[in-house]
Amino acid sequence: MTQIPDFRADLAAAHQWVAGLMNAVRPEQWSAPTPCADFDVRALLEHLSCHPAKITATATGADPRPLPARADIDENDPGEDYLKRATAALEQWADDSLLTRTLTAPWGEAPGGLALGGYLMETVAHGWDLAVATDQDPEADPALVAKAQAVAERALTDDSRGPGAPFGLRVQPPAQGGPTERLAAFLGRSRPTN
Repeated sequence: MTQIPDFRADLAAAHQWVAGLMNAVRPEQWSAPTPCADFDVRALLEHLSCHPAKITATATGADPRPLPARADIDENDPGEDYLKRATAALEQWADDSLLTRTLTAPWGEAPGGLALGGYLMETVAHGWDLAVATDQDPEADPALVAKAQAVAERALTDDSRGPGAPFGLRVQPPAQGGPTERLAAFLGRSRPTN
């Protein structure tokens, strides 16, 4: 059996990156569309802000699937509010044995380490969505993105893509696209056309 990876530090870094993006959102951008068709910027911030509760639920052996897909946000300081919640959620993962224990993730049962990998993939992808929607640098740390990409390549099947599925069909990234943009394209996202 392959060793279960430890994505805790990577997820903490992804949370830091996303919190910085959240803090740079300007008031006039709250209703802007994002590459994630289900969300405008406000809804995307609310969706990202629900993740800490789901991460905590997974760590504590609860089922995160019934939890809301969006959470209230602090409009005055969304990044700091998110980071505080996300840091508290990762503190629930201090026990190394959680990485190999079978836990419930939003998509079903998985070893804890792989569940965290799924949260990493989603956090980086939604960070790209937010950065693109708010005209910020959409590229996360390439080493972080490489880990999220590896999770995506391992986890995504044809059944999880297309209409009614969690991810879109893979799209061709722009030739000059960086690693985060290539991950987004792998997950079926592309920049909106104006």
